[in-house]
Amino acid sequence: MSTSHFDNFSDLYRAAFAENDPEIKQLLLAHVKHALDRWAESERNTSLPSPPSPKPSSPIDRHALHRVA
Repeated sequence: MSTSHFDNFSDLYRAAFAENDPEIKQLLLAHVKHALDRWAESERNTSLPSPPSPKPSSPIDRHALHRVA
């Protein structure tokens, strides 16, 4: 079994958890962890900080709220 090439992450993930040989399983799980670490790093680099939520400039007009049910 080749542990170096999988078409996509889901194939790698499934192979890692289906593997019975403990040494190959460890190697596959290390590849899974590495892929997840790369994904997390790319998300960290591409995500923009969310803008602060706007604060209401005036008190809530309770008469404008309508109860439902």
